[in-house]
Amino acid sequence: AFLFSMLIAGVIAGPAAPGVANADALLVADRPVLGEADAPVVIVEFSDYECTFCKSFFTERLPEIKREFIDTGKARLEFRDFPLSRHPRARPAAAAAACADRQQRFFDMHETLFANQGRFSDQQLRGFAAELGLDLAAYDACMQDPAIQAQIDEDLVAARQARISGTPAFLIGVQRGDRITGTFIIGFQPSTVFATEIREYYEQETEQTPGPMVE
Repeated sequence: AFLFSMLIAGVIAGPAAPGVANADALLVADRPVLGEADAPVVIVEFSDYECTFCKSFFTERLPEIKREFIDTGKARLEFRDFPLSRHPRARPAAAAAACADRQQRFFDMHETLFANQGRFSDQQLRGFAAELGLDLAAYDACMQDPAIQAQIDEDLVAARQARISGTPAFLIGVQRGDRITGTFIIGFQPSTVFATEIREYYEQETEQTPGPMVE
């Protein structure tokens, strides 16, 4: 893989330098997916809704990745939450997105949250749910459901076990059984960094083994 040497240490609030970490793995989790479920390459994103570089990834990098790799069936993106402790409204925003996911509107809420970054009071989050046409009674009940907080905690544990300490962070790789193995990318990196890793894993997954020689 296109690797640089780096340390995942300290608090990373934006681009880390350099941006690609050694290969590692994450356990598979049932989380929102953008793209085809059987796409050969998996991109796992850890994000924080109050993180400005996470918003930059969403607005500047994801459209390119979606057009070239997700829409063409080469890769899928799986989203996980990593609300940083210094961002007090990132966790409620993550809960709002998870509750929208229960009504099959995760990515609509995801887009709305980044478009309204910094407007995450309880009333504003509920207003976004109303704008999206969600069942507000179900939304309200969901926001009080301990299972939603447990899901966010599971993502936080997974990130910390992977030695991720900031956002955005990504694992690009392939799924093998109950694990996704690949290369971590830390921070808001150039498009070429993402594209290089995705292409390499895609080529590894789709290369054909030559058949027997026939005379």
